[in-house]
This record gives sequence, structure tokens and C-alpha cells, in this order.
Amino acid sequence: MPARDPEVLFDRVLAHGRALAVRIPATPEAVDALGRERLVAEEREFAATLPPLRRGTWVGGRVAARTALADLGFDAPPILSNDRGAPSFPEGADGSVSHKRGIAVALVARRTEGHLGIDLEIDAAGRVDIAARVLTDGEQRELAALSAEARAREVLLRFSAKEAIYKALDPYVRRYVGFREVAISPDANGGARVVAALAHEEGPFSFDVRWERFDGLVLTTARVTSKA
Repeated sequence: MPARDPEVLFDRVLAHGRALAVRIPATPEAVDALGRERLVAEEREFAATLPPLRRGTWVGGRVAARTALADLGFDAPPILSNDRGAPSFPEGADGSVSHKRGIAVALVARRTEGHLGIDLEIDAAGRVDIAARVLTDGEQRELAALSAEARAREVLLRFSAKEAIYKALDPYVRRYVGFREVAISPDANGGARVVAALAHEEGPFSFDVRWERFDGLVLTTARVTSKA
């Protein structure tokens, strides 16, 4: 997308595809204006049924996805939602959407083997320690010796990786996957080792996770492939 587009916050070519983020407008009126400008009729009609906060994230995600798909040469039909609530990307394309505090990001790629997931987080410690809720006992032991600040950053990274993995895993398992069903060990090169212990014993699966920190953000993508 040309840099002059005021809505685009970043546009990055990653190992799993193209990640393009847009600014979510601050008011419902501005959200509706963005939808009228950038979405097709069916998308606008669906967005109008949503409450204001959800409408902003939904419109932002679809604008990001539609913009990135156009740059890949896709003349996308309406990007609505499938029966699991995920964006319905056009034939020949795959992708995922995430949003956080006024930013919506879409990961898009030409469809190959497996499924994709993306997660975006603000790179800052939360007010509540979520480690016990999102980490396995082994993960918590790995981080126990870190300083409070370093531990908070590592918890956030693992949370983000799990969010991306679960989005990519959902088309296979079609259920909610608990945070403690997957363990993540990020490496210094922007990858991660993934160990899955799925409660329903689905699989086996191959997991490829990539992450990066920039501009106060954590951006994580995942590709999950069935090995069955």
C-alpha cells in the first residue's frame, strides 16, 4: 500500500505472509465513514449490526485484510465470517486478523499447506499478572528466575504466540483450545519451539511460530500444518 495512505500504520512482509495494520478510528462516525470508503456493501451491512466497539475492530480488520489482499492481486469478495467467527478469505488466499487499542492488523498470503494465525499486543506489562492463567507449569518454571520486568515481557510474548497458534489451529480442531494445552519457548532469532498436549489428542501437527518487537508492539504469526 502506498505510504501516503493515512490509515496504514505498518506494512511488513513476513515469513508467513504480509502483515498490514491500519488505524481504527476513534469515533463511531469515523468508523462508519471508513467503512463507506473502503468496504463493499455486504461488509458495511454486517458492520451496521454490531455494537460500536466491536464495529470498530471489525471494520478495521476488514479494511486491513482487503487492502493487503488487493496488493497481492486479489479482487476479494465480501470478507464476512465463517461458522467459527473467523474471517472468510477468498479462494486461493489465507489469513488471520488481530486488533489491539486502536490498531487492526491482517496477515494475508496465497494459500499453501496449513493455516495461518496472527496476534498483535502492546509491548507493555499489564496491570494483572496473567502467567498462572496462560502458562503451563513448565513455562512458569522457565521464567521464575527472571526479573519482574523481563518475566512480564516473556509472559506477554508467550501469550501472543499462543493466540496466533490457536487461530491457525482452529480450522483443524474446531474448538476452544486452553492456554495450557500448548507450551512455547521463544528463541532469540524470532522463532519458537512449540510443544502441544491437546486435551482431545488431535493431531499430530507441525507448528511454525515467528515473532518480532518493534515500535512498542509485539507481532506474532503462526502456521499450523497437519502431519496426519
